[in-house]
Amino acid sequence: MTRTLRSLITEAAALSVAGAGVIRYEMGTALIGTGTDATAVIVEPGDNPGVSGVQDAIKVLLRGDAVAALHPRFQFRAPLPIHLFARLDQGCLPLGTALCRGGSSTPDRFNHAVLELDRPLAREILDAVRPVPAPGPVPTVDWVDQVDTDPIGALESFVLGWFSADETEPIQEGSDETGELGNLPDALTAFRRLANLRPRIRDFYNPILTKPRRTSGPLGARLVFARDGEGTRDWFIPWPPAGPGAAEPRVWLTEDPGSTDEETILEEEPLSRFLLQFTLYETMNAAPYHARTYCMPTRRLDPLWDALCPVPLSPFMPTYEADRFFVAPGMLATVSSDENEAVVTFAALHRGTLIPLLKHGFRWFSFDG
Repeated sequence: MTRTLRSLITEAAALSVAGAGVIRYEMGTALIGTGTDATAVIVEPGDNPGVSGVQDAIKVLLRGDAVAALHPRFQFRAPLPIHLFARLDQGCLPLGTALCRGGSSTPDRFNHAVLELDRPLAREILDAVRPVPAPGPVPTVDWVDQVDTDPIGALESFVLGWFSADETEPIQEGSDETGELGNLPDALTAFRRLANLRPRIRDFYNPILTKPRRTSGPLGARLVFARDGEGTRDWFIPWPPAGPGAAEPRVWLTEDPGSTDEETILEEEPLSRFLLQFTLYETMNAAPYHARTYCMPTRRLDPLWDALCPVPLSPFMPTYEADRFFVAPGMLATVSSDENEAVVTFAALHRGTLIPLLKHGFRWFSFDG
């Protein structure tokens, strides 16, 4: 691939664009040169989300030990331009100029910067500086067949297949309010058990609470078992559960909990199926690779149905985007659509899993592949 890229230059030539009096610095694996005219940044190639290097067609990340002297060079309105290069086997490949879109706010803590290229990288260049690795092992989608008959089993199979086991201290029974609350519904107990086996599901931005909270509201006593990361919504079940739905209680969404404008909305799915919906949604947010289309005619989705398997659940959060879930090995997808227009979002464990989507010619709002 690199043999076809004719604009490779030496490291010295790359640093020389900074002008006179170049001073060299390192931040992680990146080499940074500062001079009188500009700042030159040389990053290593590779598929390394979250560390110094090219992240996608427009985003480059710097991350490493703090370098206070670099702080003035990486401000949103820095006075000198930033030139980016990637180091390949035969030399350094110019990537273009960039602006800093984020970073540490004070010099003593300047240990990262998010750079945005003025022009997106062409596919040939992106593949050279961030080669697409072959996808690793991917989980199957056999659990979809369990959703209608055993949603708790489907939840367990999905979580155990998608998330790798981590070593951490398990949730200790009796370390929360469970004893005071009595027996939790089977679905919440199953989720607690999964959180012991796959601790990463405790760390969703919108978490299922390891300590459900007993509160009250317009509908009476309730058990809050999940909330959003900003505290503007939570989800609850009536507590204690009673009547025919006690084993599989209905779920309510609360908008602005605790405020005078609090509003409650009944979710479409009962608890066990809702927990599967919630987990799929949060797993997509937490996945390492994403892609999202612009709004397009719904008919453009037709080629996807051979590759994606629908999850038999109602649309998630119908008051908002009403996303329907689809899966493929190593990939999750949501479709928000009506008869005329649709938006599709993908999440994947491996970047290579997204690459086949390029053949459909969609217009991408973002594409990590």
